[in-house]
Amino acid sequence: MVQYFKENPMSTYNDLSKKFFISKARVCQMVALYNRLPARITDYLMNTDEPEVLKHFTERRLRPLTLLASDDDKIRKFDEMRKALTSGGYSKIPLDF
Repeated sequence: MVQYFKENPMSTYNDLSKKFFISKARVCQMVALYNRLPARITDYLMNTDEPEVLKHFTERRLRPLTLLASDDDKIRKFDEMRKALTSGGYSKIPLDF
């Protein structure tokens, strides 16, 4: 969806919701998440094909990162979450911090 939005910047949330069969509210959430997270995080998530990673990093888990002050803090916290996931701490990762 993000790639489509980048390629079609004149698209409205309504256009995106119809194309991807999701609500306009969901489009808004996803675009806001994309805009508020550093490119390093979004690029990693868009380019990974690891099902466990994609299943784990939901909008709900990523949203608290957007509240951190700096991009460095966001990246640091994301890296901590990712390391916990790969080290078997999947169920121990908090939804917020």
